[in-house]
Amino acid sequence: MTMRRLALSNKKIRNIPRRLKALAAWSCRFEGYFPDDLTLDQKYSNWKIPVITTLVEGKQATAAIRKECAQQMINAANHMLQARPENAIDCRVVAVICLPEMFISEICIYTDLEYHRGHIPSLGSEHCLTDKSLAVEWGLTLPNGMKERGLRYTSEDSDGQSYEAEQWYFGEVD
Repeated sequence: MTMRRLALSNKKIRNIPRRLKALAAWSCRFEGYFPDDLTLDQKYSNWKIPVITTLVEGKQATAAIRKECAQQMINAANHMLQARPENAIDCRVVAVICLPEMFISEICIYTDLEYHRGHIPSLGSEHCLTDKSLAVEWGLTLPNGMKERGLRYTSEDSDGQSYEAEQWYFGEVD
């Protein structure tokens, strides 16, 4: 099983190709898989991106690496969409890519449609639609049936400084 790790130093990341290969293998493990223990009471289940922090954030994270990680998240979500049984047709599957804090990206399955709509922020709140497409900008491949929705918002860091962030939703978004 691929694991998530926080990087506590700025040491150079070693063996990036091996790490990306492990991420691709993680994505492939979702082929034919859809959790059978989901209940309506849960409302939501998720899988975080299983990489070391510095692979997707900070000065060592390159555009090519981030693109590959995003594509593997989209692929994993698509595998679950394809494996979803007919009795779970109301479940929504979404890959959430967060920028610049990509380490918090995840794949989500929502068992409750209203919770799904509430979890993906509505327009008019502090979130607003982006005027670009991350799939086009990064050259991501979206499988048939997957949609993209990008939202931009302003947030504050631990020092009280504001910064802009984006959340990109790929999959079953309204």
